[in-house]
Amino acid sequence: MIKKLNLKSEFLKYVIVLMSGTLAAQVINLGLSIPLFRYFYTPEQAAEWGLFLRIVGVGGAIATARYEFAMPIAKIDVHSFRLYRLAIRIALNVLLFTSVLTLIPIALVNDLSDIIYYALIPIGLFLTAYYSIGTNWAIRKKTFRSISLAKVVNTSVGGGFKILFGWMGSGYIGLIAGTVIGLAASNLWFFADYIKSKRLYQFKTKSLRNKAIAKEYSDFPKVNLPHTLMDLSRELIVAVLFVLIFSKLDFGFYDQSLRMLRLPLMLAGLALGQVFFQRSAEKYNNRENIMPIMLKSLKYLALISVVPFTLIFFFGSDLFAYVFGERWRGAGEYSEIMAPWFMLNFVASPVSFLPLVLKKQRQFFLMAAVGSLIMLLAIVIPSFIFETDIKTMLWVLSLSQVAYFIFFIFKILNYVKKSNKERGIQ
Repeated sequence: MIKKLNLKSEFLKYVIVLMSGTLAAQVINLGLSIPLFRYFYTPEQAAEWGLFLRIVGVGGAIATARYEFAMPIAKIDVHSFRLYRLAIRIALNVLLFTSVLTLIPIALVNDLSDIIYYALIPIGLFLTAYYSIGTNWAIRKKTFRSISLAKVVNTSVGGGFKILFGWMGSGYIGLIAGTVIGLAASNLWFFADYIKSKRLYQFKTKSLRNKAIAKEYSDFPKVNLPHTLMDLSRELIVAVLFVLIFSKLDFGFYDQSLRMLRLPLMLAGLALGQVFFQRSAEKYNNRENIMPIMLKSLKYLALISVVPFTLIFFFGSDLFAYVFGERWRGAGEYSEIMAPWFMLNFVASPVSFLPLVLKKQRQFFLMAAVGSLIMLLAIVIPSFIFETDIKTMLWVLSLSQVAYFIFFIFKILNYVKKSNKERGIQ
């Protein structure tokens, strides 16, 4: 018998708070994306933007050494805030280093758009890092409303400036500048929380306790960081491969497909995942069974995923052409092929946090390495060895990722069962 849904549960309440903010942000994002790509930006310009986002994503991960992901699972708040301060110091040092580094290409180019492009890399990198830090502190403190508001501000401010710059004829640099401005605006909210917390948790910046905390959670820079860099670097390598093997137009279609296919993930999967992370970490620290909440999350997302991904699978090309204009029909065709892949990715999204809670980062790193290798081989082998067209390659890529995510879900279930057995939990 199916249990009655508890509408008063804390878990569901937090999911609703996050989903409402995420829904508002994604509705704004989709609403602004329609004129953005229908009238102002071409697939080739979107490709330049996609490359910038991947570069900044890799740098943003390095900029915190992933200590921010230890914040929600630290045993007490003051330890978590020490990690907050540590992550910010690392990010500021990386900002300084990359600012000096980007002076080299800036000195070698003459085009104003190229100069702005390189100048915005360290700024975008730091803002991306701080957004992640602020989000994880909010998860720690259960201030999920702050995450929702930050998302809405990021989307609305960033999207508004992208349209303004597009109307001014700025080219691809308008997409990049709008992204950076949106991040800056949303981070103001997190920075205000930081100032309040700094007054509450007062301690010396340089102390042996800070070093002890950093050492206690050293698995995050040692294991989680290489894992994250592998994932983000894979995305950057995929982008470069698309441009080199096929064309910038094809990568523009592929990147737009990813953005639209990730909308359900951003809408429900990430919101549920963030709450799931906090609740599962809390239950684990209290020696409670996290299997029920994991199975509940998987069931919710499986039900939510059926309608949107089925529509995309059968009608993606027509939907893209209708919404974004005929020049984006190719992106819709790619989306039809990749819909099964992203449906499984969507369902698996919350459980991807569990290795952090179960302290299985090393095992998760190996699994992710296998997934990344499968993904790259699915692009390279059909394209180089068999010289297939891009659609055949995308089918190979999509089906290989479906198989990987099925394996991933069952592997995580097995880790939870073993953890329960080791801790004597029925």
